[in-house]
Amino acid sequence: MKTKNSKLVVSVICWFAMVIAIAAVPAFGVMHDEEGGCTANEITQDQLKQARQATGAFNSIAAAENAGYVNIDLLIPHMGNHYVNFGLVDTTFEANKPEALVYADLGNGRQQLVAVEYLAPLSPLAPEGFVGTCDRWEPFGGVFWTLHAWIWHPNMAGTFNQFNPLVP
Repeated sequence: MKTKNSKLVVSVICWFAMVIAIAAVPAFGVMHDEEGGCTANEITQDQLKQARQATGAFNSIAAAENAGYVNIDLLIPHMGNHYVNFGLVDTTFEANKPEALVYADLGNGRQQLVAVEYLAPLSPLAPEGFVGTCDRWEPFGGVFWTLHAWIWHPNMAGTFNQFNPLVP
């Protein structure tokens, strides 16, 4: 009986620790950059919410494909498998219209949506994106600017970090 109660106490303590840890993180993950800080506000959070609302149906790859996203066979470790809707690629940032969706197998044998990605043609200056200073556009392949937003799977490296150590 003592062992059963001990396991219950440990489980409850772990549960409370997890709740406290989650409560300390903003609604869509950690907001920071490599310099140790950035600014994000309610507008940033609203934009992330818009992205989640617009892409919720794409937890199904079939739904994403029906909406024009195609598998480009780009599987990058600590990111995932990329599906792009080339009809959305332009110079205008719209939080609710990500040009790419990123899927990964998180150990359950199926691909699930983990992030959205924004693409813009490469130009001398990075495009405008989310309000604040947290997003980080990265050049890719000499063709695109890219910006990840980890809105479907937590990223302890930051919501807008290019790579996610929690994704294989």
